[in-house]
Amino acid sequence: MFRMRYMAYVLIIFAAFVLDGCTCCAYLNHMFNAERIYDEATEMRTARLDSVSDPESSMPSSEESMKYDKVIEKGSRVLERFPKNKKRTAEAVFLIGESFRHKGEWGKAIIKYDEFERYFADHDSMRTVEYQRAYCLYKNLEYNISRFALEPVVADKKHPYYFQGLNLLSLLDERSEHPDQAIEALEAVLADTAGTPFMKGKAHFRLAGLYFKKENWDKAREHYTAKEIELLNTRERQTSGEQAAECLINKKEYLKGADEYKALYKNPEYESKQAEYLVRIGEATLLGGRYPDAFVIFQKVNTEHPKSQFASRSYFNLGDYEQNKTLDYEKAIVYYDSSFISRTICEWAQKSRERRDALRRLLSMRKQNDNVKKDSIPNMGRFFGTEFQIAELFLFKLSEVDSALARLTGIIENADDSVKVLRASYARAFIYDEFKGDPDTAEELYKEIIEKYPNTEYAKQAQANLGMKVTMKTQDDQARDMYMRAESLWTVASEMPLDQMDLVDSAYANAFYVFDSLYQQYPGTDAGVQALYMKAVYYQMNPELRLDSATAIYRTLRDKYGRTPWGQYAAKVLNNRRTNTDDNLERLRKRVKQSLEHIDKLSEQYYETLSKKPEEKQAEVKSKEDEILENTYNSMYDFE
Repeated sequence: MFRMRYMAYVLIIFAAFVLDGCTCCAYLNHMFNAERIYDEATEMRTARLDSVSDPESSMPSSEESMKYDKVIEKGSRVLERFPKNKKRTAEAVFLIGESFRHKGEWGKAIIKYDEFERYFADHDSMRTVEYQRAYCLYKNLEYNISRFALEPVVADKKHPYYFQGLNLLSLLDERSEHPDQAIEALEAVLADTAGTPFMKGKAHFRLAGLYFKKENWDKAREHYTAKEIELLNTRERQTSGEQAAECLINKKEYLKGADEYKALYKNPEYESKQAEYLVRIGEATLLGGRYPDAFVIFQKVNTEHPKSQFASRSYFNLGDYEQNKTLDYEKAIVYYDSSFISRTICEWAQKSRERRDALRRLLSMRKQNDNVKKDSIPNMGRFFGTEFQIAELFLFKLSEVDSALARLTGIIENADDSVKVLRASYARAFIYDEFKGDPDTAEELYKEIIEKYPNTEYAKQAQANLGMKVTMKTQDDQARDMYMRAESLWTVASEMPLDQMDLVDSAYANAFYVFDSLYQQYPGTDAGVQALYMKAVYYQMNPELRLDSATAIYRTLRDKYGRTPWGQYAAKVLNNRRTNTDDNLERLRKRVKQSLEHIDKLSEQYYETLSKKPEEKQAEVKSKEDEILENTYNSMYDFE
């Protein structure tokens, strides 16, 4: 086909040379070269897409891009020389737009497609332009406009890009976080009998991924195992097989999932991932309860792929089994250590190191608590503190939620310290809520905390976690409310007119009474300390009567609450002597030194002048006649 077209162009060009003065010669030359170069670039593009697993992310090579640039150049010359020839310019604009699209310059391609629709809406290529423009808008992240541009494509089932349009519509629905609409669009592709098997295979693959994200394992597996999947490329077939096996594992059909991974392991096309499949077979077999078979598989991984991330993952699984199933922590530590040594930089090695260190710390703390129990007078506060740390290790480092709950329950049932019991009770309720996913049990435990330990921070947080209105108030809350009441009385007193001194004194006395009551009831709270400070301020307002009382309060603030802002201020008030920092002293010494050096220099100059001989001294120059200055100008402007 191309050779025949090439010969036809040659004959026409030859005729153009013979027939001097023919204006179509230049057009034929430019379009012939543009189409020839475009065909060459298309062949390179086809070969490139066939050689990669993900065509969507593949970009043209430099040689291919140069060919598209030449097509754009030739097409632009046609537009310059034949702007009024509608047929010629339409072909040129279309080729330019396609070249920009293949280069991945989506914005420029969109401009050319818009230009094509504006001037050549009745052209045969308009149907292609409708879809390709919507696709370029999608790739340019203009999703809303892309959906609008796609409407004429999906509205007509006879449109040549109808099924591609439905697929693009599903992509747009995914981007807009509407997976149900994407599923609906892809189901429409499968429901239509006119679709090609390859297009249906792509739809099956996309649908399976959407259902997998929604954790609909049955529907996901149904589409991953559809017969049209076999028409896809190797990478997509491989992904389908892996995800189909994972669907079975997620359905807790572990042994069936292991069998499907075995089929993938035996497939020569997927030889590069055999080690990963072997590890997954072992994990599924272990979850299925066939422990000896799983150990054999893991040992095979460790033998065939030593010092690799697969060996590290294998040893991690063995350590996890010993930790959670047999509770043999010593053996688990050995396996975790082997996992870390196998491939120290991989994810599994880092997890193994964390668990190994946590288990070592756990064994040490358990031994410590055993020794505490053996004492004649055991330190139970220290014992239960260590128990709480063990519970934290189980929960956050070893992922043993049930073991953490068991430790916390032991603290709740046996500890005499109400603070430790309250802390353990809240932690247990929180674990049921966030880690176990058991809201009913968590609600029951939260309500128990609210009932047994009202007006505590844990009770307040329990109400918040249950979505209730927080009505509990701790001592800090009550003290804060009381302080706000006293402060409002103080503000009212400060705003009263001074000509009503009796009322002013009475108002300040009322505020003082509330501050005093606040400190007496809540001395350990921040509001209580601040109330004590306000008492000192009140006493300072009457220095002739109560100055000693203010000084006594400042001493109390300094000695008992020295770390608070009010204690630090009290220390400054009491220490009325000037204090100098080291920096201040250093600057003062430097200034004195500079002054002394300057005095010595002046003194040296003075004595040098005195020591000079009389003849060396310069005589004073005096003018013989006094100079008489004439004042002959009237203003400063006369200088001009």
